[in-house]
Amino acid sequence: MTTVLIYWLIKPKTTAAKAVLIAAVFIINNSALIYGLTEFCGERFHVYLVVSILQGFMLYAGLITAVVALFVYQLFKRKSRPILLRTFAITVYVAIVSLAVFNAYSPVVHRLTVTIDKPLAKPMDIALVSDTHLGRWFGNRQIKKMVSLIDAQHPDVLVIAGDIMNDNTIAYDNTNMHEQLLKLKAPLGVYATLGNHDYFGYDQQITQAVEEAGIKALDNESVLLDDSVWLVGRSDDIDRTRLSAEELLTQVDTEKPVIFLEHRPSAMDEVSALPVDLHLSGHTHGGQIFPLTLLMDWLTPLSYGSKKIADTQFLVTSGYGIGPVPFRLGTRSEIWIITLQSGV
Repeated sequence: MTTVLIYWLIKPKTTAAKAVLIAAVFIINNSALIYGLTEFCGERFHVYLVVSILQGFMLYAGLITAVVALFVYQLFKRKSRPILLRTFAITVYVAIVSLAVFNAYSPVVHRLTVTIDKPLAKPMDIALVSDTHLGRWFGNRQIKKMVSLIDAQHPDVLVIAGDIMNDNTIAYDNTNMHEQLLKLKAPLGVYATLGNHDYFGYDQQITQAVEEAGIKALDNESVLLDDSVWLVGRSDDIDRTRLSAEELLTQVDTEKPVIFLEHRPSAMDEVSALPVDLHLSGHTHGGQIFPLTLLMDWLTPLSYGSKKIADTQFLVTSGYGIGPVPFRLGTRSEIWIITLQSGV
């Protein structure tokens, strides 16, 4: 695909030029693949993913250009202008890549109000962050921006729904992200659960780093916020020792409002059958890059956004970070502010 698109773009004239083009694409792609496989699922593999996605964006630009050419040249009978069309294709490609990077590094704040049928003396504002994936491509600058955005909202409590680090603490330690993460504050505390990327052999180091930054890691634990709301935190599905939601609720008084925090929205049927008022999770990234954004909607009960099932309000955030690749297309980095209030 890449060879065909570049061939159309530069129109090599000689056999030698064509051979060089084919060889160059072959060598670059296979070098990236071999480099990535030397550290499968690690940062080198992420480089291979970046190379692949950038080529995927070339396909998107090619398809958009083809559609525009069809309308202009066939339906409106305009004279073909190859140079203009190639300029348009390059412009579209640059725009797609720029939009994907902008969406990844320019977070927005969303709000949700949840009214429950349990007594609550005053509304509670909860800031939700997930999937920060702190690592080589997402670090101090992004933490600083996150702190600024959250401080501006003045939440009562801040919760982080897993995938705090991108597989390990190497970049976190090397760039001293600890100093920035320490600045995350909320009157009722900052709490987190671990996600699947936090369990790739570094779970103890990540837990230690998180708690040294003043963030309480809730590993199948619960805490009573302001003597009025229970926050229950469960470890990720990958943890074979994690408790069931029913077992965790035996730790709390379900006559009070209950917030259930975990990384994945994989237990919606289990949780909705219990007296849980608000379930917060992430993991999906909302698909992160089109067309996965559509596929996730088709294949999962809730890949992004809010949905009420029985008496439980579910919220799945697309996350604040970027995961293994610094692109978002069809989604955007985000923070949620949820206002929990009583309707009785």
